[in-house]
Amino acid sequence: MASRTTASKAEEPVEDVAEAEAVENDAEFDINRELTADNLIKDYVIGSVAASIVPVAFFDIAAVVGIQLRMIQKLSQLYGKPFSEKLGRKVIYALAGGVLGYGAGYVVAASATKMIPGIGWMVGMVSLPVVAGGSTYAVGRSIAKHYEEGGTLMDFNASKMREFYKEQFEKGKSVARKFKQKAETEEAAASEAAS
Repeated sequence: MASRTTASKAEEPVEDVAEAEAVENDAEFDINRELTADNLIKDYVIGSVAASIVPVAFFDIAAVVGIQLRMIQKLSQLYGKPFSEKLGRKVIYALAGGVLGYGAGYVVAASATKMIPGIGWMVGMVSLPVVAGGSTYAVGRSIAKHYEEGGTLMDFNASKMREFYKEQFEKGKSVARKFKQKAETEEAAASEAAS
Protein backbone atom coordinates (compact mmCIF):
# COMPACT_ATOMS: atom_id res chain seq x y z
CA MET A 1 0.00 0.00 0.00
CA ALA A 2 2.88 2.32 0.70
CA SER A 3 4.15 1.77 -2.83
CA ARG A 4 0.80 2.95 -4.28
CA THR A 5 0.95 6.18 -2.30
CA THR A 6 4.52 6.77 -3.38
CA ALA A 7 3.68 6.00 -7.01
CA SER A 8 0.68 8.35 -7.07
CA LYS A 9 2.75 11.14 -5.51
CA ALA A 10 5.42 10.63 -8.15
CA GLU A 11 2.80 10.90 -10.93
CA GLU A 12 1.24 14.13 -9.64
CA PRO A 13 4.12 16.41 -10.57
CA VAL A 14 4.18 14.98 -14.10
CA GLU A 15 0.45 15.66 -14.47
CA ASP A 16 0.89 19.15 -12.99
CA VAL A 17 3.73 19.89 -15.41
CA ALA A 18 1.68 18.66 -18.37
CA GLU A 19 -1.29 20.75 -17.25
CA ALA A 20 0.91 23.83 -16.75
CA GLU A 21 2.42 23.34 -20.22
CA ALA A 22 -1.06 23.03 -21.74
CA VAL A 23 -2.19 26.25 -20.05
CA GLU A 24 1.00 28.00 -21.20
CA ASN A 25 0.49 26.76 -24.77
CA ASP A 26 -3.15 27.93 -24.74
CA ALA A 27 -2.11 31.37 -23.47
CA GLU A 28 0.61 31.60 -26.13
CA PHE A 29 -1.89 30.55 -28.81
CA ASP A 30 -4.36 33.21 -27.60
CA ILE A 31 -1.69 35.92 -27.67
CA ASN A 32 -0.60 34.91 -31.17
CA ARG A 33 -4.21 34.89 -32.36
CA GLU A 34 -4.87 38.33 -30.83
CA LEU A 35 -1.74 39.76 -32.49
CA THR A 36 -2.75 38.22 -35.81
CA ALA A 37 -6.25 39.70 -35.42
CA ASP A 38 -4.80 43.17 -34.67
CA ASN A 39 -2.57 43.04 -37.74
CA LEU A 40 -5.41 41.77 -39.90
CA ILE A 41 -7.70 44.58 -38.72
CA LYS A 42 -5.03 47.21 -39.45
CA ASP A 43 -4.57 45.80 -42.96
CA TYR A 44 -8.29 46.20 -43.60
CA VAL A 45 -8.23 49.73 -42.15
CA ILE A 46 -5.63 50.59 -44.79
CA GLY A 47 -7.89 49.06 -47.44
CA SER A 48 -10.87 51.10 -46.22
CA VAL A 49 -8.88 54.33 -46.22
CA ALA A 50 -7.72 53.61 -49.77
CA ALA A 51 -11.21 52.64 -50.98
CA SER A 52 -12.78 55.79 -49.54
CA ILE A 53 -10.35 57.92 -51.55
CA VAL A 54 -11.73 56.59 -54.85
CA PRO A 55 -13.32 59.58 -56.63
CA VAL A 56 -16.50 57.70 -57.61
CA ALA A 57 -19.53 58.63 -55.50
CA PHE A 58 -21.16 55.76 -53.56
CA PHE A 59 -18.65 53.23 -54.90
CA ASP A 60 -16.51 54.13 -51.91
CA ILE A 61 -19.22 53.18 -49.41
CA ALA A 62 -19.93 49.87 -51.15
CA ALA A 63 -16.19 49.14 -51.28
CA VAL A 64 -15.74 49.86 -47.56
CA VAL A 65 -18.66 47.58 -46.63
CA GLY A 66 -17.17 44.88 -48.86
CA ILE A 67 -13.79 45.32 -47.16
CA GLN A 68 -15.41 45.07 -43.73
CA LEU A 69 -17.26 41.89 -44.75
CA ARG A 70 -14.02 40.33 -45.95
CA MET A 71 -12.36 41.32 -42.66
CA ILE A 72 -15.18 39.65 -40.67
CA GLN A 73 -14.79 36.54 -42.83
CA LYS A 74 -11.04 36.41 -42.13
CA LEU A 75 -11.59 37.01 -38.40
CA SER A 76 -14.20 34.22 -38.40
CA GLN A 77 -11.63 31.87 -39.95
CA LEU A 78 -8.97 32.95 -37.46
CA TYR A 79 -11.25 32.29 -34.48
CA GLY A 80 -12.83 29.15 -35.99
CA LYS A 81 -16.31 30.68 -36.12
CA PRO A 82 -18.94 30.26 -38.85
CA PHE A 83 -19.32 33.16 -41.29
CA SER A 84 -22.40 34.39 -43.12
CA GLU A 85 -22.36 37.42 -45.41
CA LYS A 86 -25.96 38.20 -44.44
CA LEU A 87 -25.16 38.17 -40.70
CA GLY A 88 -21.94 40.08 -41.32
CA ARG A 89 -23.87 42.87 -43.07
CA LYS A 90 -26.37 43.00 -40.21
CA VAL A 91 -23.54 43.39 -37.69
CA ILE A 92 -21.90 46.16 -39.74
CA TYR A 93 -25.14 48.10 -40.17
CA ALA A 94 -26.19 47.60 -36.54
CA LEU A 95 -22.86 48.82 -35.19
CA ALA A 96 -22.25 51.71 -37.57
CA GLY A 97 -25.87 52.83 -37.80
CA GLY A 98 -26.47 52.64 -34.09
CA VAL A 99 -23.34 54.56 -33.15
CA LEU A 100 -22.73 56.89 -36.06
CA GLY A 101 -26.40 57.78 -36.48
CA TYR A 102 -26.11 61.17 -38.12
CA GLY A 103 -22.59 60.16 -39.11
CA ALA A 104 -23.98 57.52 -41.46
CA GLY A 105 -25.84 60.32 -43.21
CA TYR A 106 -22.63 62.31 -43.23
CA VAL A 107 -20.78 59.46 -44.93
CA VAL A 108 -23.41 59.28 -47.65
CA ALA A 109 -23.32 63.08 -48.07
CA ALA A 110 -19.51 63.13 -48.19
CA SER A 111 -19.58 60.42 -50.82
CA ALA A 112 -22.24 62.27 -52.80
CA THR A 113 -20.12 65.44 -52.89
CA LYS A 114 -17.71 63.54 -55.12
CA MET A 115 -20.25 64.04 -57.91
CA ILE A 116 -19.60 67.80 -57.85
CA PRO A 117 -17.00 68.48 -60.54
CA GLY A 118 -13.64 69.71 -59.30
CA ILE A 119 -13.94 70.54 -55.63
CA GLY A 120 -16.43 67.79 -54.71
CA TRP A 121 -13.83 65.05 -54.76
CA MET A 122 -11.54 67.09 -52.52
CA VAL A 123 -14.32 67.72 -49.99
CA GLY A 124 -15.06 63.98 -49.79
CA MET A 125 -11.35 63.25 -49.39
CA VAL A 126 -10.92 65.39 -46.30
CA SER A 127 -12.67 63.26 -43.70
CA LEU A 128 -14.30 60.27 -45.39
CA PRO A 129 -11.10 58.16 -45.26
CA VAL A 130 -10.79 58.78 -41.50
CA VAL A 131 -14.43 57.84 -40.84
CA ALA A 132 -14.21 54.74 -43.07
CA GLY A 133 -10.96 53.62 -41.45
CA GLY A 134 -12.27 54.30 -37.95
CA SER A 135 -15.43 52.35 -38.63
CA THR A 136 -13.49 49.41 -40.06
CA TYR A 137 -11.19 49.35 -37.04
CA ALA A 138 -14.15 49.47 -34.63
CA VAL A 139 -16.05 46.72 -36.46
CA GLY A 140 -12.96 44.51 -36.46
CA ARG A 141 -12.14 45.05 -32.79
CA SER A 142 -15.80 44.48 -31.83
CA ILE A 143 -15.95 41.19 -33.73
CA ALA A 144 -12.60 40.03 -32.31
CA LYS A 145 -13.71 40.84 -28.75
CA HIS A 146 -17.01 39.02 -29.27
CA TYR A 147 -15.21 35.96 -30.67
CA GLU A 148 -12.68 35.98 -27.82
CA GLU A 149 -15.61 35.87 -25.40
CA GLY A 150 -16.93 32.76 -27.17
CA GLY A 151 -19.64 34.39 -29.29
CA THR A 152 -20.57 33.94 -32.94
CA LEU A 153 -22.19 36.18 -35.54
CA MET A 154 -25.53 34.54 -34.75
CA ASP A 155 -25.53 35.77 -31.14
CA PHE A 156 -23.86 39.14 -31.73
CA ASN A 157 -25.69 41.84 -29.75
CA ALA A 158 -24.85 45.27 -31.17
CA SER A 159 -26.54 47.15 -28.34
CA LYS A 160 -24.29 45.44 -25.77
CA MET A 161 -21.23 46.19 -27.90
CA ARG A 162 -22.11 49.84 -28.63
CA GLU A 163 -19.92 51.50 -25.97
CA PHE A 164 -16.95 49.34 -26.91
CA TYR A 165 -17.55 50.18 -30.59
CA LYS A 166 -17.59 53.92 -29.79
CA GLU A 167 -14.25 53.67 -27.97
CA GLN A 168 -12.72 51.65 -30.78
CA PHE A 169 -14.14 54.03 -33.40
CA GLU A 170 -12.25 56.93 -31.79
CA LYS A 171 -9.04 54.86 -31.64
CA GLY A 172 -9.65 53.74 -35.21
CA LYS A 173 -9.98 57.30 -36.47
CA SER A 174 -6.53 58.00 -35.02
CA VAL A 175 -5.11 54.88 -36.72
CA ALA A 176 -6.79 55.85 -40.02
CA ARG A 177 -5.41 59.41 -39.82
CA LYS A 178 -1.90 58.00 -39.47
CA PHE A 179 -2.37 55.72 -42.49
CA LYS A 180 -3.88 58.59 -44.51
CA GLN A 181 -1.01 60.93 -43.61
CA LYS A 182 1.54 58.25 -44.46
CA ALA A 183 -0.13 57.66 -47.84
CA GLU A 184 -0.19 61.41 -48.55
CA THR A 185 3.49 61.74 -47.60
CA GLU A 186 4.44 58.79 -49.82
CA GLU A 187 2.36 60.19 -52.69
CA ALA A 188 4.00 63.62 -52.36
CA ALA A 189 7.45 62.01 -52.30
CA ALA A 190 6.60 59.94 -55.40
CA SER A 191 5.32 63.04 -57.22
CA GLU A 192 8.44 64.96 -56.25
CA ALA A 193 10.68 62.12 -57.43
CA ALA A 194 8.80 61.93 -60.75
CA SER A 195 9.31 65.68 -61.33
